[in-house]
Amino acid sequence: MPTTSSDFYLGGPEVMLRIRGLSMSAERGEARIETGPWLADPAAGVTRAALAVVCDDVTGYVVDAGSPEGRWPVSLGIRMDFVADPPLDGTVLDVTGELVARDERGAMTTGRISDPSGRTIATIVQRSHLIDAPTSPGAHATADVLDAPASPVRDQLGLVPTAPGVLTMPPTFLSANGMGSVHGGILICASELAAMSSVEADGQLRTTSIDISYVRPCNAADTTTFTSETLHRGRSLSVVRVISANSSGKPSSIATVVLQHI
Repeated sequence: MPTTSSDFYLGGPEVMLRIRGLSMSAERGEARIETGPWLADPAAGVTRAALAVVCDDVTGYVVDAGSPEGRWPVSLGIRMDFVADPPLDGTVLDVTGELVARDERGAMTTGRISDPSGRTIATIVQRSHLIDAPTSPGAHATADVLDAPASPVRDQLGLVPTAPGVLTMPPTFLSANGMGSVHGGILICASELAAMSSVEADGQLRTTSIDISYVRPCNAADTTTFTSETLHRGRSLSVVRVISANSSGKPSSIATVVLQHI
């Protein structure tokens, strides 16, 4: 049975990025995301990876809709490829997610973001596994209880450089999913911004792909650091590895970010 948008959890990341769920089933999900100036960034030019939040949501909810009661999908890894910049003018983008395969351990899903003309903006592949979940996501957020300013995502998340190759994010509700962990899409977004900062980008690069593995939960109530290592820096292409960690120093995610000159 398809679910409705009322079943779509709205937390800080979803309100910040103006995300709205439309319908979810065990086979397919649909959502929308509004674009605007909050997607602009001085280093990245356009924060393409902010789209990872809605892509993670839609593909994850497809897995959840077909999971046994008391089981909850957790992402093992996500691959995103970016074809074009999202607009910054308020255009609403369509997001779809579809099941590729599932078994008793988890599932693989794929998704796509497109503009009103049908042009592809980005694609996602996600692998999830199921864990015991004693609680479901908490109360929904609304724009009435959480302000959604138009400032850049980098600023809203409080991402600041604290050492060479390191961006730090303070505890913030804007990063949290319903379980109190940093949203997987926010980890992708912050990894992009960390990679851009590490190569001193000033808007002349664009992210073409991000491949991330989630190795342990990242607590949204703790400080999170994003440490970058530039693996290759050429005239047309740069490859950066970004590792996120809470104050314990143990990795939460490991991302490979590919950047290309425009």
